[in-house]
Amino acid sequence: MNESIETLIIIAAALLGVIVIAAAVFVLLIKFQTAAKRRKIESYGKESEARIDAMLKKAFGDDAVFSGIYLPYLNSQNNKHAEIDHLVVTRSGVCVIEVKSHNGNIRCPADEKFWWQTYNDKKISFYNPLWQNKTHSKIVGEILRKEGHYNVPIYSVVVFTSRRVTFSHSSKYVIKSDELVDFVKKSGKKNALSTSQTRKVRDIIKHRAAKERSVARRHRTAMRRYK
Repeated sequence: MNESIETLIIIAAALLGVIVIAAAVFVLLIKFQTAAKRRKIESYGKESEARIDAMLKKAFGDDAVFSGIYLPYLNSQNNKHAEIDHLVVTRSGVCVIEVKSHNGNIRCPADEKFWWQTYNDKKISFYNPLWQNKTHSKIVGEILRKEGHYNVPIYSVVVFTSRRVTFSHSSKYVIKSDELVDFVKKSGKKNALSTSQTRKVRDIIKHRAAKERSVARRHRTAMRRYK
């Protein structure tokens, strides 16, 4: 009798071990698939940003364009930074650019916190990039004022790079990539800055942008948790 019970216990323990291992393998598989999907989505964004970077530098010169930079929140207690896709600094001011690679129809009311992407019968929400870019513009303004530059025009725009995107609402601050260069040229205030002031603003941004790779890693980790 005792041997039978011991045998049953051994079999039950073995089965439990198999179940635990199978569950662990399943969890790891899901994590690998999720990570692979995330990397694929992020690669789309990086490709789009690289194209925009090349387009802007061709139009305005390498010195005028800052891409993929991290600028600090001046009042942050925990070394918080904001990732800004692109800045263009000309004599007309500073253009803050947020790049999106979404496809399909974008429901994009300016006064709502979340927008909706509808594509292939899927509906996905994402944070209003106009609000996101408003925060980025505020950070740029605070940094420049901290350095004594109070009258630099700062304007922003959200750029969608996909050819397969449409918008539910019209806004001059939500455009496609082929409209971006003209937007930058026509925005701001003509000759608001002298050549030396323009150079100084560029130097300030270059100096303030985070150089440590750890800042980018922390930001990406925080964004993934948020999403």
